[in-house]
Amino acid sequence: MTHPGHDGHGPVIEGTTVPPRGLAPQGREYDPFATGGAPGGAHGGPTGGAVPHGAVQPWVPAQGAYGPPPVVVMPAEKSVGVAFVLTFFFGVLGMFYATVPGALILLGITLGAILLASIVIGLLSVLTLGLGAFLFTLVPLIGIAAWITSIVWGCLAASRHNERLRAQYAQAGFRPPGH
Repeated sequence: MTHPGHDGHGPVIEGTTVPPRGLAPQGREYDPFATGGAPGGAHGGPTGGAVPHGAVQPWVPAQGAYGPPPVVVMPAEKSVGVAFVLTFFFGVLGMFYATVPGALILLGITLGAILLASIVIGLLSVLTLGLGAFLFTLVPLIGIAAWITSIVWGCLAASRHNERLRAQYAQAGFRPPGH
């Protein structure tokens, strides 16, 4: 089936491509990359300032368009028992399971305390002509304190993580897995 012609290009046959307005049979009527911008500007093109076609716009769905619901990936719960076992056997390093920031903080505090204690005890040993050296036997107490702190902190962090996760599930209207 044919339709009346548009812009002097003759009849339009369904299923064929129709050249856009403003294109001459020999090609473009203007150079879109030329200095001065669009035709009709500083160089004065044949179309009198009108660009023969609109700018390409990204596709945006219409307001209120329905589609599949967004996929929300919820993190898994962390086992308090696993946190206890890891911190019991690996100390501060075991905390990386339950809380990475907490593990880094406690690791920094522990290493800083060991370094500070070593410097202070070393200075006391020099000042007391070696009598303060027996204080080096107390340095492992820093490690024991860090170990006990990591066990408590790791278990609490895993428990709090699970509480936050359950609250997020409740807010989203879902049941946590396994419940």
